[in-house]
Amino acid sequence: MRGRAAMCARNVIPIQNPESKIPNLLTRPADQRQREYKYRFAQSIVFGLPVVALQLYGRALGPADSERWVSLLQALLAGWVVYVNLGMLVEGVLLLSTRRVTGDFVISIVAAALYIYSLVSAVHGVVTSRLLFRPLLFHVCVIVLAAWSGWQWWRTARASAAT
Repeated sequence: MRGRAAMCARNVIPIQNPESKIPNLLTRPADQRQREYKYRFAQSIVFGLPVVALQLYGRALGPADSERWVSLLQALLAGWVVYVNLGMLVEGVLLLSTRRVTGDFVISIVAAALYIYSLVSAVHGVVTSRLLFRPLLFHVCVIVLAAWSGWQWWRTARASAAT
């Protein structure tokens, strides 16, 4: 047991200066940003299309309790899409110290606000089987994030192809 603990301790790489990682993160190469946008777009589409479908056809799932379960499923699926795109928000917060506001930051703030707005009503709906307010905007949140990440992926791909 003692040898294993010592071996695990030797494999741990201590962080020498955590502040030195932030500039590297903010100045990463364009091809890495392109991959990030591609990943975000793909995840937004895969998990976002069911959110939009539930918004359009969710009432057909059942007349008695469809609001409760549609809002729960939308909250889970849209939550994943927001989580996948959260890197844009974190990067925007890091750039605020340099007084630079990016489109990524604005879009992610809008999407997070739409998600939280809808989540409050959805949680109330799951608990009481009656939404607190309508309309739920999970589908708008997903569409905004998918459109933005798709646009950024296309834009970065075109820029890297030109160079």
